Amino acid sequence: MLGVFFGFLGLVLAVGGVFCVAEARSYTDEQRARAPRLWRAYAASGAVCCLVCVGSVAWLVTGGTPWTVSGIVSLAAALPCFAQAWFHRTATIDRSPLAERLGEVVARTLNFPEATRQS
Repeated sequence: MLGVFFGFLGLVLAVGGVFCVAEARSYTDEQRARAPRLWRAYAASGAVCCLVCVGSVAWLVTGGTPWTVSGIVSLAAALPCFAQAWFHRTATIDRSPLAERLGEVVARTLNFPEATRQS
């Protein structure tokens, strides 16, 4: 049962890694230029998360122990979080462009006069 849980978690985090790579591409050229290495690190950490999680699912399918997967998947999932936080702090970005677009769509859907933005 524990193996099924960590297998499902690995698949969900693999999709999250793909999402991180897609979100990293949504930053503007000006935002990327403020901290280009950290932007690349954020995009690469999403790819690493995806690959590690797919590998952990393969490990479980071949009969590996779920305890090994639990530690590796946790570290791989934390990597994009730390990379994005460091990138945002260094490049002085409040929110990701994807979050801003999502906020605007929700505000339009709920008929607010204009999207509320964090300062």
